[in-house]
Amino acid sequence: MAMLVAGMAGLVFLGLVIFLLVSNVDSLSRQFLSGLGYFLLVVSTLELLVLFWVLVYIAISDWSLWGLSFDAFWREQLSAIYFIKEWLYSWLWNDLLNFFFVFLPAVVFLTLRTIITTVLGFWALAASKKQN
Repeated sequence: MAMLVAGMAGLVFLGLVIFLLVSNVDSLSRQFLSGLGYFLLVVSTLELLVLFWVLVYIAISDWSLWGLSFDAFWREQLSAIYFIKEWLYSWLWNDLLNFFFVFLPAVVFLTLRTIITTVLGFWALAASKKQN
């Protein structure tokens, strides 16, 4: 139950950050919005590559589409940098990280992240072009 509460708190926080970004767009500089837009589009491209990697890994392994968590993928495929995840657990709310890394399947987690970063990236670029 604590993990679901943490997940909801994380989603509320994400919604609040997006709301503040959208409502204060006029006070943000054009360079910041442009840089943010390009950064988010590059990140979403990398997320698409990782999502494709996850799908290929699921196709050639015994994992199912809904059974592979991002934690298991990270542990098995990215073991050289797995210490970063362990370090995150020492700094952040463990139930929140468990919700995103363990509870959600990797395909769902990466798809949601890719959609959010792509939409925000295109929004930031459009907002930077509206400012003259």
